[in-house]
Amino acid sequence: IVLITEAEPFGEPGPRIVFVKDAFGRRTGYTREEVIGKTPRILQGPNTQRFTLNRIGAALKKWQPIQAELINYTKTGEEFWIELDMVPVATFEGWFTHWVAVERDITKRKLADQAIRESEQRYFELFENAPVPMWVYDAQTFQFLAVNSAAVNDYGYSHAQFLSMTIFDIRSEAEGVRLKQYLALETPDSSQLWPHRRKDGSELTTRGVNKPIQHLGKCAMFVVVMDVSEQVQAENEVSDYLATLQRAAVATQAIPLHLSLDGLMDEVAVQVRTVIGAHQAVVSLCSDTDWANATHTFSLSEKYADYAAGSAESASASSKLLSMGGADVYAMACKNTQAMRLTQAELEAHPGWLNAEGFANHRPTMRGWMAIPLIGRSGSNIGLLQLSDKFKGDFTLQDEYVATELAQLASIAIENAQLLEEVRQLNTGLEQKVAKRTAALARQEALFRAVAEQAPQVIWTADPSGRVTFFNRAWFDLMGGQLHDWDGLKWSTAMHPEDLPEVKANWLLAVASQTPYVGLRRLLAKDGTFHVMSYRASPVFNAEGKVDFWIGIDADVSEIKAIEAALLLSNQELESFSYSVSHDLRSPLNTIDGFSRLLSKQLGANVSDKEKHFLARIQAGVAQMSRLIEDLLSLAQVSRVQLQHEAIDLTVICRRIAEELQSRQPDRAVTVHIEDGLHAYGDSGLIRIVMENLMGNAWKFTSHVADADLRVGQKTDAAGSPVFFVSDNGAGFDMAYANKLFVAFQRLHLPSEFPGTGIGLATVGRAIARHGGLVWAEAAVGKGATFFFTLSR
Repeated sequence: IVLITEAEPFGEPGPRIVFVKDAFGRRTGYTREEVIGKTPRILQGPNTQRFTLNRIGAALKKWQPIQAELINYTKTGEEFWIELDMVPVATFEGWFTHWVAVERDITKRKLADQAIRESEQRYFELFENAPVPMWVYDAQTFQFLAVNSAAVNDYGYSHAQFLSMTIFDIRSEAEGVRLKQYLALETPDSSQLWPHRRKDGSELTTRGVNKPIQHLGKCAMFVVVMDVSEQVQAENEVSDYLATLQRAAVATQAIPLHLSLDGLMDEVAVQVRTVIGAHQAVVSLCSDTDWANATHTFSLSEKYADYAAGSAESASASSKLLSMGGADVYAMACKNTQAMRLTQAELEAHPGWLNAEGFANHRPTMRGWMAIPLIGRSGSNIGLLQLSDKFKGDFTLQDEYVATELAQLASIAIENAQLLEEVRQLNTGLEQKVAKRTAALARQEALFRAVAEQAPQVIWTADPSGRVTFFNRAWFDLMGGQLHDWDGLKWSTAMHPEDLPEVKANWLLAVASQTPYVGLRRLLAKDGTFHVMSYRASPVFNAEGKVDFWIGIDADVSEIKAIEAALLLSNQELESFSYSVSHDLRSPLNTIDGFSRLLSKQLGANVSDKEKHFLARIQAGVAQMSRLIEDLLSLAQVSRVQLQHEAIDLTVICRRIAEELQSRQPDRAVTVHIEDGLHAYGDSGLIRIVMENLMGNAWKFTSHVADADLRVGQKTDAAGSPVFFVSDNGAGFDMAYANKLFVAFQRLHLPSEFPGTGIGLATVGRAIARHGGLVWAEAAVGKGATFFFTLSR
């Protein structure tokens, strides 16, 4: 673009245009006619640089050539850049007459430069504000050339400190040697983990991404660093725990193999210490809560070899070190049947540790302590399992779960060994009594076989979604195959189709409530038959309180279920027989009763005293037999009747029964107190039978008391459920015979003292059992009795 203007004026309105080339019109949109005589200032606009205009004006006044880059505007207002070269034109006499301007359109170049600057600014902001550490270092000198704020914050060095360092300064000496070897490789492995050292000396595990770049004219490396310390720690913890479970599976195989109690206790101590990873373990057994006379078996690592092989004083000290106060621990862990854990800090502050004798000045440092009570089949405590001084860190909740499962297995094995020893001793004494006690010997032999042939239980784990991740050897012994055949949800294909809905419902309920779940399911074993498995599973929580995984145990109860079915069938047949016999006895009994009364009537006044006595004996026997038949039929009816559950007002029922009892013996003075508002839920017919028997007994057994007192009421148990009771101040009974109360035909008093058939309380027991409740009694001879019962809704 060429433009020629007059030389003056410099001020407003400026020199006028006298010539433009066609290119001027094409770029600006003005025709030659529109601009001739006008000032070039018509091309200026709001963004035209004032500083550049002033510089041009100063050059014009001095008649000096000038170069500049300027923003101009087209006729339509479009902004564009020009590169301007202006020179003055003078006459031969030296007078300046015109200015010639040669302009070049540099808009595209300017826009490209601006885009580059904006891009560089964006990349710098991304680099600086990235949430992970980034840096650039010289590929030759390894000097840091640039670092972002995340690196400064994470590593503790300032920008200036970083730029004075090399990449070797954030590593240990050993890691520096490893880095040099890594950099020397032609194709280094980019997936490696690198420990870095912060300014405060702490370390973090990182994984980096490297990219060669040019930076300020130098060959450099751009690095993005990711802190994977927590991920690596979590992976290590999972790996360690899986290894613990594998060791636990081995332990479940090894522990039940020992038949002697001493060998079993040694094996339990060694296996539990190995599985959990501790320097010390002790298994203690006591009977009747006699902790002072408990027997102990120790397992110590090489760290405590001096205590294991040293003097009696050292052994005593080690015992005290492990038992942490003996009876105190028993009171806390055993009586409460709860596991206990102490960290290293808590242990060192514990009085039982501070007061332990025998260590002098060489008290060892112990990483925590844990105690798990051993619980027998009856639910009572049989001993204690203790672990102390963990190999690494403190004992965790996961350690407690695993130790608890092993303690349960050990309790079963210990009781089995004790039972086995009892069987052996019994066999020694029974050799001369084989003929008299064949049945008892058969039961003992069956018990011996059950103990000797007992197999380990199935142990499994699953992720939070229910996909199985681990099975122990017992599963494969039962089901066959390998882990890949059963992991995930594949194991469910072996379950009986009828059991799937209930098992799934139990699982969903447990997941929702994050609580243990139990039940029964049938599995198709490798032998081609369905095995009934009793399962129990519990969630294991992580540090955030979320379910990390589930651990469960399946026990094969197929034989037990078969026995239960056979026993149920036998009881049903027995009840049918009893019901049939009772009905069949009525007819001949009615005949005896009728003929005895007819004979008495025909003899009239001619009967002798001896004959009267015989007839009275016959009629009394018939009456007693009638009552017995009625009671037997009532007992059978309790088992046969279809339960109809409904809301029951016990207060109303009991008051009616009291009125009936009083009407039968109007001369008796009995104080009867029945609480208001006694409400229950069950079969009203059976519950009335229960109350008739209990209140009838209370009425009967207070007949020899002058101030007879009968009470019916309610209280609550520890769970807040109602417990109903009937009490009296009558004859009472010896609690040593309480186990006979609810057995048919078992009586604790002579018929001459208190008449009866011995069926009433058996009927009560059966009616309460059909409601899923419990019934029991408390009494003392001559001080009355109280019968309690519950109803499960």
